[in-house]
Amino acid sequence: MAVFKAYLKITKKNGWMILMYLAIFFSLTVMFQSFAGETEQGYSAQSVPVGVIDEDGGIMAQSLIDYIGRTNEVKHLSDDEEALQEDLFYRNVDYIVRIPEDFTKKCILGDENLKVTTVPGTYSGYYVEQQITNFMRFVRSYAGAGFTEQEMADAMSERDSAEITLVDISGNAGIAPAYSYFYRYLPYLFLSVLGYVMGYILMGVRRGSLPGRMRASAVPIRRQNMEGLTASGLIAAGLWGVCTGAVFFMYGADFLNSGRAHWYLLNSFVMLLMALSLAHLIGTLVKTSNALSGTVNVVSLGMCFLCGAFVQMDYLSPGVRKAAQFLPIYWYESVNEMLTEYSAIAGDVLTQALGGIGIQLVFAAAFVCVTLVVSRERRA
Repeated sequence: MAVFKAYLKITKKNGWMILMYLAIFFSLTVMFQSFAGETEQGYSAQSVPVGVIDEDGGIMAQSLIDYIGRTNEVKHLSDDEEALQEDLFYRNVDYIVRIPEDFTKKCILGDENLKVTTVPGTYSGYYVEQQITNFMRFVRSYAGAGFTEQEMADAMSERDSAEITLVDISGNAGIAPAYSYFYRYLPYLFLSVLGYVMGYILMGVRRGSLPGRMRASAVPIRRQNMEGLTASGLIAAGLWGVCTGAVFFMYGADFLNSGRAHWYLLNSFVMLLMALSLAHLIGTLVKTSNALSGTVNVVSLGMCFLCGAFVQMDYLSPGVRKAAQFLPIYWYESVNEMLTEYSAIAGDVLTQALGGIGIQLVFAAAFVCVTLVVSRERRA
């Protein structure tokens, strides 16, 4: 068991680095989770502070004020130009509407437009302007039908506001569970820790006269390889076990009762196999610690940024997403997104999830094959 013990000994020497990356990972998870949180993707009308200068004081002027006040915060202002400029400058109001004297005659029955002032280029100005336009269109229709001012005001007060009902297609009410953030950033931890650990181990067993001594040893090469693979698997399984235990500890019943826990575990385990095979390839290729550090950082950070771990996939450009499909972490994150979005994994969602997991296994097998070819060329 000399090879097995050597692998574990080198891993123990790099324990500080493993702890450092675990600390970075959990810090990132907690930080981003606190930013995003478990937010429901709902709809609510936007409230804008609207200043009103009422020079009319009539029934229709009050009807307009009440209509605007349904979804906005109405503030009555005095006709003081300097004070109005200060209110706009300090954002006490985002929009000011002046209701002129004889409002009904001039603006509803006539063609005069309301005088408004808004902060240039803001969405709130267009938002309130659309509401005022709707009000004027309705009351002019009522006036054309012969309604009196009181009848028009009553009709506007009785108009129902639009109601928005969100259809819960996915079955999770638009809520992203907290543990989904944990699994989103998991590739960074696996790629970094396994990349460094396996890199140092494989560089160690190739150092100096050790390869020749191992070949001359009484222990068969096949047994040496099996001990090395067993140790690698134990290291990777230990890392996966620590992360899985952290999920159970941090999220407990919410994770176990989600109905998708086994999918998260399967997806993360397959990604672990891919990361382990990639770490073996990196360790086989690099020759120095500096080369290992640069390669692991480029691979882990590059994949995580391009494949939707650090930057959510919805924010990636179509070109980036298309290119990311040639990287294994993209498929892990795609499955993770489906598990986050859907409460039940069935039908087309099940097919896509299995496809994403299968592609990760293909990448893992490809990395193993390339590693074997490189190792054979170096021994030749």
